[in-house]
Amino acid sequence: MQMDEYGKFTATINPLAEQSSFELSVEAVCPFSSRAQNEDQIGQELFGKDCPYHNKIGYYQATYAGFVSEGNFRDRGSSGGMGTWIVTNLMLEGLVDRVIHVQPRHPCEDDSRLFHYQISTTIEQVKQGAKSRYYPIEMSEVIRQVREQPGRYVIVGIPCFLKAVRLLMRQDAILAERIKFCVGLVCGHLKSRRFADMFAWQCGIEPGNIVEFDFRKKIPGRNANKYGIEVVGLRDGQMVTDTSPVDKLYGKDWGLGFFKYKACDYCDDVVAEAADVSVGDAWLPQYIQDSQGTNVVIVRHSKIRELLEQGIAMGKLKLDQIDADEVVRSQESGFRHRREGLAYRLHLTAHQGEWHPPKRIQARVNLFKPLFNKQQVMRVVLAKQSHIAFKQAVDVGDFHLFIKKMEPLIKQYRMLYKPSRWMQIAQRLKQLVKQMLGR
Repeated sequence: MQMDEYGKFTATINPLAEQSSFELSVEAVCPFSSRAQNEDQIGQELFGKDCPYHNKIGYYQATYAGFVSEGNFRDRGSSGGMGTWIVTNLMLEGLVDRVIHVQPRHPCEDDSRLFHYQISTTIEQVKQGAKSRYYPIEMSEVIRQVREQPGRYVIVGIPCFLKAVRLLMRQDAILAERIKFCVGLVCGHLKSRRFADMFAWQCGIEPGNIVEFDFRKKIPGRNANKYGIEVVGLRDGQMVTDTSPVDKLYGKDWGLGFFKYKACDYCDDVVAEAADVSVGDAWLPQYIQDSQGTNVVIVRHSKIRELLEQGIAMGKLKLDQIDADEVVRSQESGFRHRREGLAYRLHLTAHQGEWHPPKRIQARVNLFKPLFNKQQVMRVVLAKQSHIAFKQAVDVGDFHLFIKKMEPLIKQYRMLYKPSRWMQIAQRLKQLVKQMLGR
């Protein structure tokens, strides 16, 4: 895996590798390969005996919303602290002795990455890996370490990473024996390193000068989705720390898909269906006003469900049981993009005569939503052009060039969400009728 000029990790092929073995092994474990099992097949094999199936969140035993009420798990986490609590308690119960997760790292001249996968062996190390990292990560190095270092591991990752791990475990007996649990993170899409650069630059810290970055700084008194960022780095030769609410920064809207990997537009797994347990943000009206954050939790493994129920009984966790459809509502925009939107993107790709990964979703055109179809086209354009425009801005040292390049595309995209004059009139008439009937 190598970082490209746009700040994305890309797979590279060793020209000396034997091609026959390459095709067999790599294509069998790539999460976007034509030869790999899909999420339904993996989930049925792992969880089908004990779990009912839901067409959007996959197999599940139980679904919750809530947070950790003991210690500082919630304070240190992006949301309710559930992900860190689960892996910590897997260690405390003696079920694992090592945690594979993303940790911050200090950038250096030879390697400027801010985050990487690392193996933690103590509770404090585990807690240092709390919080979301909207940053490019690769796991070849850490998987190599698992092969070399005996132990019982739990790995934390986003959907495509854990799908790859499950596929690897089918091919590699050592990994299958050592990786005991997979903890999934609900995912919008993977970002390039330029996402952090974009926010830091607006705080006066230019690309290449970032030392630390917090993508989810909680702001007391604000809704959970109105969080901030905090960046540490060099500004005019001085080490500074700058914090800003994310909604005051250009490029904050995830719907624009800035710096998104192309592969993310061909993913239909929002909630890490191959994981033993999945954790995400509870973007629901009854929870979103709590600035400390609340998680949704999807449990597929009976041992993890047992840990959660014990935590609830002992007052360590404040969890409400919710139904699967409510979990879907908490990630409504993500499912719309990766199901209905994906169907149209698959149609476009096939229509252009290009290859695309086989998906559970069938390619189709939504004849009744022409604006929605156009929105999908513009999202692809915005993601692609954001990589190009930001590189141009970095090359000339002018952030405003990035805005200049992107703003016309954003305006064009926003217009697709603006209701027509006739639609506005129809909506107004509908409201008037409701008012009259109400009287």
